Amino acid sequence: QIHARLFDNKEPKDGTAGTRIAAAALTSIPEVLLIMPLEVSKVLLTTDVTNKYSNSMIRAIKATPLTKQLTGYVGVQYRQMSWGCAYFATIGPWRDAVNSLMGEDEANGKKMVKNLLSGFAAGVTGACLNTPGDTIRSVVMKQNLVNGVQTNFMATGRSIIKEKGVGSLYSGFGAKAA
Repeated sequence: QIHARLFDNKEPKDGTAGTRIAAAALTSIPEVLLIMPLEVSKVLLTTDVTNKYSNSMIRAIKATPLTKQLTGYVGVQYRQMSWGCAYFATIGPWRDAVNSLMGEDEANGKKMVKNLLSGFAAGVTGACLNTPGDTIRSVVMKQNLVNGVQTNFMATGRSIIKEKGVGSLYSGFGAKAA
């Protein structure tokens, strides 16, 4: 485990919010590098109205120049890192809050319910932080991969806010939080 290797063999549950955030941030880097081809092909396949890729992820990836394979990396990195950091920083406090509401008793399936509730709350916290970046990422990837318009993460975010307001950055939040 990354957390244990970085922080004196401490398990994540024994670390601080800061150490859990650091471990989550570091582990998100290889995670994002591995999922980038999936992200790129997802955009290409969902916008392929001419059936250019015959609904094949492999065809979409092979047809995409290497220079475009990391299109949207900043947005995907933001999405993964912000969710992971928020989740692992808040799971402990959410667990404490659930325990204070439900008591320390863990008999009769109570432990499972408490874990479910605290995990859900930490996941929603992560979605609160990562949804704006994911919305921006989606627009950047579509503009760059589909429309051939080169743009960057921050400029696109400012443009979305200017045209549609801050609330539009939370497009899809309900589905992500659920």
